Amino acid sequence: MKSLPQIVLTTEEAGFAEKFKQAMHANHSDSLLGTCMGMSELKTCLGDAKASIAIVDIDSDPPRMLRELDQLVPLFPSTRFAVASSESSQKLMLEAMQAGARHFMHKKSFEPELDRILERLLVDDTKVASALGQIVTVFSASGGCGATTVCLNLANEFRLESMQPVLTIDMDSCYGAVSSYLGITGGYSIDDVLKRNDRIDSQFITTSATKYKDNFDVLVSATGASDNGSDRYPHLADALEACKGAYKYTIIDAPRLPDQTMRLLASASKAVLLVFQANVKDIKIAKTMLSALREFNVSSDKIFPLVNRFNQWWGPLVPLEEVKKAVGTEHLYTVRNNFKKVVNCVNRGKPLSELAPRSGIRRDFQRLVNNLHGHNGNGKK
Repeated sequence: MKSLPQIVLTTEEAGFAEKFKQAMHANHSDSLLGTCMGMSELKTCLGDAKASIAIVDIDSDPPRMLRELDQLVPLFPSTRFAVASSESSQKLMLEAMQAGARHFMHKKSFEPELDRILERLLVDDTKVASALGQIVTVFSASGGCGATTVCLNLANEFRLESMQPVLTIDMDSCYGAVSSYLGITGGYSIDDVLKRNDRIDSQFITTSATKYKDNFDVLVSATGASDNGSDRYPHLADALEACKGAYKYTIIDAPRLPDQTMRLLASASKAVLLVFQANVKDIKIAKTMLSALREFNVSSDKIFPLVNRFNQWWGPLVPLEEVKKAVGTEHLYTVRNNFKKVVNCVNRGKPLSELAPRSGIRRDFQRLVNNLHGHNGNGKK
């Protein structure tokens, strides 16, 4: 194992502190920087000394400790945070990840896993690279709203704009539309990745993905697989972290997912797109999904409600201002309706940039990429 960086432990439990010190002393006696009694002391410690890893015991008051951790993590971007707890519920794990924890450590059985946990938290070249990678998740309000078309063309525009590698992940275990759209057969699926018992790292992701074209890789879906959130976590969290280390952008097509998986993806993403059409059914579902994202504490500036197949000449089924009121949002993004060009792309397995490079719908995706980068384009309604 590599030589460890400096580590600081925060706990109010003397017994756990002693047990952790003994485990560290066995192999890494020079790596433990110190022990703090609370988050205020940890903040001071991290400000005075450069600790690469901070482990926070949250047992004293999990909600309060996670709130304070959420405020502390952005102040120390070079420090990797992990949470230690006696409880290991799915809900608590997800809340810890939302607060910025990179790993969830079980206090009752951490000793045999300590080397692996610390190895995962090491700040090496791969982890530094992961800070550059971004995840964008595309949720859909209904089947047939065009979310896969949005996902793939968005990924392609990110590839062209950045000139860096992108990855598309198909989380649709029912239909696997990405592979059908691109004409991909065979290859490893995202479910194959998540079943791995060993560590999931960036190299494993890149070697498992199927190459669609230069700088454009795909992890297809295993159709017919059951999506069990408890089985996928923490493997999904590990996989997403590895994706950020391997690709500049990871775009996830994520329809029909259980709440816990939806929450995890939204928490890990820099931006979340909710794709729907301006009809009554989609609007009702979009409103429910937006409410769920807000309940998951996803910040509003990360959420991009997107009206797909928008007809600017004849008008949508429901006017945009009415859609805003019904859904409960101030901003909407649109991609126009151009059925002929989209169907041609689907039939030939190619993005709009190749078959309709000067089309208005392709410009909508370019504008959307600019908006996702934080620029105010004409796509905001």
